[in-house]
Amino acid sequence: DDSFTLADVLGKQSYGLAFIEPVPGAYQWQKFYDANGTAGMERNEVESDWVSAAEDYSAKEDILAGYLLGRFDNSVLRVIGGVRVERTRNEFMANSLTVNEDLETLEITPVQVKRDYTDWLPSLNVRFEPAQNVILRAGAYRSVMRPNLSDIAPRFVVEENEDGEREGSFGNPDLQPYRSWNFDLTGEYYFARNAVIQGGFFYKTIDNFIVEGQFEGTEDDPFVFNGIEVLEGTVPINGEKATVKGFEFAYQQSLDFLPGLLSGLLVNVNYTYTDAEGRLADGDMTNGRKIPLVSSSKHTLNGVLGYEKGPVSLRLSGAYRSGYLDEIGSDADEDRYVKNHFQLDMTAKYQITDNVQLVGELVNILDEPYTAYQRYEGRDRLLQYEEYGLTAKFGVRASF
Repeated sequence: DDSFTLADVLGKQSYGLAFIEPVPGAYQWQKFYDANGTAGMERNEVESDWVSAAEDYSAKEDILAGYLLGRFDNSVLRVIGGVRVERTRNEFMANSLTVNEDLETLEITPVQVKRDYTDWLPSLNVRFEPAQNVILRAGAYRSVMRPNLSDIAPRFVVEENEDGEREGSFGNPDLQPYRSWNFDLTGEYYFARNAVIQGGFFYKTIDNFIVEGQFEGTEDDPFVFNGIEVLEGTVPINGEKATVKGFEFAYQQSLDFLPGLLSGLLVNVNYTYTDAEGRLADGDMTNGRKIPLVSSSKHTLNGVLGYEKGPVSLRLSGAYRSGYLDEIGSDADEDRYVKNHFQLDMTAKYQITDNVQLVGELVNILDEPYTAYQRYEGRDRLLQYEEYGLTAKFGVRASF
């Protein structure tokens, strides 16, 4: 209808880093639709049915489990061991879609996927107390982590822009749960009242670890998954094997031995080093290359300086996380990374009465940004940059 123009739905955008106006606004679109309904609009039968049927699916998961547990306990030693067995059954219903050559009709074929598997999961945990203020712990166990049902359902979502370029997000019915052997050894030393030093080592081996792959094609050579062609596709996939190893250290103490007002101080610091590396499968979507595990930072450090005295409670906390792999692509140049991040927060509470408390909170005091990038030909290529600013919250909390 020639009576409709962009001016009928112009509004504002709320993205804070850049102001690009005028743009269509959600409120203005809703107002226009409420006033005009579907008058002058023609339904695209194929496109509408495609979107509806592609996203429709049902999922059912049944887990039958049993376990056998044994325990030995005396004054200094505790041993707990056993085995758990889990039988998992999945059933999915979804749709397979084909657009006929005339581009005006759509064939929808129901698809059913069933699968089942059994896992035996032994475990052994030991607690040893060689002295009154020292505790040693060791553990070894087998674990399984199942994929999200939405990740393994044979469903997909495809979006197409005005230039005909299509992006798709797919479920993967061939996705396997990942299974791991886990080993850890920790020690705790309670060297004073309200004070502890902890340290430990951990190691695990993982089969079929799960990552979300981002894949790109071209107009001449599109990315194809389950017969559907898109320019860009997102698919959860299994890697082959991965190892995770590292150590952790923590120190926590209430400094109540200090004189006067200083006796309210408390300190909490913990650090973890993690070396997590896996190998992708060598197949149609990925080459068999090594990658750091997704979302795994080598260094994480958290610290809290607090104060507790009478009605006053204060916390200044800092959290550091080194850069990490966020998403994998079809090759290393297309992998997405997130840069290291440090955030400083503060909370304050004041107890006016037994039932009323003043509360204040400052989040992201240093205005730390979020930055994502690709390592393209030895250089960082910016993909995303977000600033959130300082958030301040103040209020009164009452209980009755």
